[in-house]
Amino acid sequence: MSEELHFLLFTALPAVQDLLLLLLIARGLLTYEERKKEPKARLVSLSPVLLWTGAICGGILSVPVTFFAPDTTKGVWYLFEAIILGCIAMLLAYCNETVRYDEAQFETRSFLGRKRSWSYREITGLSRKLQDVYLHCGSKIFRLDAMAQGREAFLAHAERMYKAQFSRGIPRASRKRQDPMNGNLDTPWLYLILWLFMIVCGFCTFYAPIYVLQPADPELPEDAVMITTSFTAGEATGEQQGTIRLTAPGFDKPFTLEYVDGFEVPVPSCEAFCSGERYTVAVREGKIEYWIKALWGPDGTQILSAYDCNTAYRNTQIFACILLPVFGVLWILFGVFGILVGRHPENYSHRVRKLFYQDWAWMCNSGRYHHNKSKPHRRR
Repeated sequence: MSEELHFLLFTALPAVQDLLLLLLIARGLLTYEERKKEPKARLVSLSPVLLWTGAICGGILSVPVTFFAPDTTKGVWYLFEAIILGCIAMLLAYCNETVRYDEAQFETRSFLGRKRSWSYREITGLSRKLQDVYLHCGSKIFRLDAMAQGREAFLAHAERMYKAQFSRGIPRASRKRQDPMNGNLDTPWLYLILWLFMIVCGFCTFYAPIYVLQPADPELPEDAVMITTSFTAGEATGEQQGTIRLTAPGFDKPFTLEYVDGFEVPVPSCEAFCSGERYTVAVREGKIEYWIKALWGPDGTQILSAYDCNTAYRNTQIFACILLPVFGVLWILFGVFGILVGRHPENYSHRVRKLFYQDWAWMCNSGRYHHNKSKPHRRR
């Protein structure tokens, strides 16, 4: 990865993300104060839990994402980044997703803030999935979250206004016949996506060790920099003293050599490094340290090559290479059986069905699935 792209992805974008997060938190707090003054009988809004969760979690996790590089935190940086994006989505949803209504019409506001006004005559149906309510207006469907405040008051008002114009209540929207779970589950597409996602994750987990098991790359990274210097202090850290961290005069960052216990060639000790001799190192610059990728001794003889460093990394990943395929196969099987049980529950016992779905997830023409200890049956 080039230095420009590396800077853009891991330095500039987190800074922009932090600014966006701060603006959304400020906007969310202002919105929270404004909504306390509004008449709640005319407003449907999401719970402030989204505001507090997004503000607290996003604010805390943005610190390590901003000040640490991904290669210093292994996979934790990417996990934190995904959580922060989720927090930003929570703040956007809290600020934007609302329904305001009066006697003549109601106004919906989408996740991205798009507003649209509707008359009560345009309502074509109402449906429920789990605890959420879906309001149908022609080809448009609006979800009223189970945590939405003022939802039931709005639904009662919409029912009254609709009945005043049509002399009947809002019809219940019919269930579509296109159903990947054969009409057995309450939210079939959601479960299908979850199981398919688990299968994809299983394949990725199964094939991940293939990269580690491939021959080590003998070439230095494109962004590697050659530095010749002496070292004044050093320490062995990490598991089983497997990392050497060296301090050099004139550099504000330490030089770090990882996976020392996995090298197949002799490596100088910390005392040898700090004897006053000048070493030449090929390094990749991180945010808080220089990562040593190759090493030459005082006489110019190469002590460690890029191949040695990459081989040592792979030597430390053997245990993961054994476990990851096993977990991958288990995830794939669990996802496949989740789909099979959802499509044909009559072929499996109650215990097997309970392993994949709770009782409230099942659906039938007249209500829920009944479960006994052998096979399910539909109520007539």
